[in-house]
Amino acid sequence: MKILPPAIATHKLNALLQIQKKVEFLPSLLVGEVVEAEIMETSRYGKTLILLKNNRVMASSELLLRKGEKIAVRVAQLHPKVILNIVQDKISQNSGLMDHLRFYRSNPKALFEFFTEGIDRLSPENLGELATVLGKKEVNNIQSVLKSLIFSRESLKTPFFFRDYIYKFGYLMEKGLEEALKKKSNRTTNVRNASQNLKGQLLSVSDRLELLMGTKNFFAAEKLAGFINSSLKTIDSHQVINYLFQEHEGKYMFQIPLLFPEKMGLAEIFVKFRDQDSKGKDSRGERSVLFLLNMDVLGDIVVDAKIKTKKIGCVLKCEDENVCDFIRPFLAELGEKLMALGYGIDCLKCVTEKVNLKIKSEGEFQNLFSQESINIIA
Repeated sequence: MKILPPAIATHKLNALLQIQKKVEFLPSLLVGEVVEAEIMETSRYGKTLILLKNNRVMASSELLLRKGEKIAVRVAQLHPKVILNIVQDKISQNSGLMDHLRFYRSNPKALFEFFTEGIDRLSPENLGELATVLGKKEVNNIQSVLKSLIFSRESLKTPFFFRDYIYKFGYLMEKGLEEALKKKSNRTTNVRNASQNLKGQLLSVSDRLELLMGTKNFFAAEKLAGFINSSLKTIDSHQVINYLFQEHEGKYMFQIPLLFPEKMGLAEIFVKFRDQDSKGKDSRGERSVLFLLNMDVLGDIVVDAKIKTKKIGCVLKCEDENVCDFIRPFLAELGEKLMALGYGIDCLKCVTEKVNLKIKSEGEFQNLFSQESINIIA
């Protein structure tokens, strides 16, 4: 699965490069001097090869740097470390990605709010006259897709719910960055099977509303257009988050609304593919899946699963021992279903542990949001 960001533009970086004194072949530098640095190679493990004054230097970086980037840096200090401030880009960069990253960070639960509000706002009954103007069939299709993206008891009957969610949401609809930029004025041509996914359908409605507002003063259309455009920006931000995650950390993040009898909940799911573990050992083929579940009755639950060569280990974490006591009898049934799918069980348990979904989620985004420094290493 390859998720592409929805658009590209220019951006300015504001960050630091810290150079260790032990680096071999470090070029001569003067405080205040502005030089060009070119990104030669990058990897998802934070290693970056930089060309500085015709000298290749290996860097350890959390920055979202891309191969081929040329950036201007100013020498801020030489002792005890060499510190370079990134002052501007030397070539056109992708500021649209950073804009979407900041947008997501300003409201991480915007997608959940869209689902809870969108079901009502985009219903034929509440749209009234607009439903007829936009086309009742199209409006009903949006409602159908929206409901299919919310996990409920009915979803248990769909074994490929998660796979279908990725397609129906619109994560995979962009054909390419440059093409998306070139055809920005005709957004609906940038998608595959636009009518079959939420983003494509919203884009189509947005275009119709734009035409409608151009012919007459229609307050309801303007209000709906504002909601649709905000929703599209939210979807774009999730597309960008996943693009950046897969490029730099080899993982994905998905938010899925959960329908309960009392209220709506949220499942935030992180899937990571690993080639090396934290100790540098080969862990090829290993995947970790982290579920952060906001449940209506059971409260917050963390599910940490690790999968490798058809073996799975899974630990459920709850704050309340009574909740653990409730869950444990179901683990045997879960194990049986996993084995029926061909998995061996390494471990399957439920433990009591302090759970803070906000901190857990922010921890997964730490590298993505902490784009402030580079450490040059020998």
